[in-house]
Amino acid sequence: MANEWYRRNTWTRDDQADFEARLARARKQNKAQYLRIQASHLMETANPQLTSAALELLNRMLAEYPSDIQVAQAHAQRAECHIRLGEVDKAIEAFRCALARERQFPNVRTNAWLDFGWLVIDRRLSRLYDEALGVLTEFKDTMPFPVQRYRFHAIRALVAADRGALANAREEAKKALEAGRATHSGFRYHPTLGLVRETSSGVHSRLEALAGR
Repeated sequence: MANEWYRRNTWTRDDQADFEARLARARKQNKAQYLRIQASHLMETANPQLTSAALELLNRMLAEYPSDIQVAQAHAQRAECHIRLGEVDKAIEAFRCALARERQFPNVRTNAWLDFGWLVIDRRLSRLYDEALGVLTEFKDTMPFPVQRYRFHAIRALVAADRGALANAREEAKKALEAGRATHSGFRYHPTLGLVRETSSGVHSRLEALAGR
């Protein structure tokens, strides 16, 4: 899989030329997916130049295939790219685009509803607290993975804490940390899928401080 032409971790002129040649020969119904997947791999390099290249591919996908089933995911990936580039306002708008698309097509879901709230609490964007909580209420369904429960309760905990509702914040923080300690996904054949892997963030430290009060 790592050698597939649309999963490159480099983006030289030769890479781009080869990608374009292969994309031109691909089936039309698959082209949007190839653009999005390639963008994902470039973004994951954490290289700012490649992240900017990923954004170009995602914007191209949205312009050329605006009706594709993967539009919401592309917007969510745009948001992540903007976060990595330090462009918070653009990330917020991209998350809003992803959520708007999901409202139109509720059978296609991303994690934008949680990632948006996570950005809000991570950056302490108090002006967006009500919007973040509203999105949690609107999109909350089943949360099969520990990382989803972790983020859900973390958002609620830190918003409550900033608003002075410490008892509620403490309970939500405890629920988040419990999800964060999970070592099994609950799925027999995918035991490590959806576990919390990042516990060194400022958000996690704030949760621990809340739970210990």
